[in-house]
Amino acid sequence: MLDHLTRLVRDFGSRDAEARADLRLVSQIPGVVSVEDVKARQMTRIAGVVSSVTRSCSGDSPRLHIAVADGTGEVHAQFLGRREISGIRPGALIILEGRFCEDDGALNAHNPVYELIQTRDDGE
Repeated sequence: MLDHLTRLVRDFGSRDAEARADLRLVSQIPGVVSVEDVKARQMTRIAGVVSSVTRSCSGDSPRLHIAVADGTGEVHAQFLGRREISGIRPGALIILEGRFCEDDGALNAHNPVYELIQTRDDGE
């Protein structure tokens, strides 16, 4: 049991360090601003890690909702008319470009332009 717990802590810590390295990588992409510097209702380009993905139910209009964090904050994006976009999954590195509006204290964009960033895991 102790070995299993030690392995779990080691693996979690390792992924956490990789995630921090990925966040440092996205902060160096030219033309992006940190989430904390996003100004509502202005065209903005941010980069971060997809922290959650939510799909609409089959009876509802197709909609994909994601949250993206960059270590300074989190933004949300909705892709209307779609329930899935290949490659968009928790942990994926992504660039979003669009007009983020404040809604109940959260920054949201509808149908932003997106670009997935390849990581070392994607190529293996």
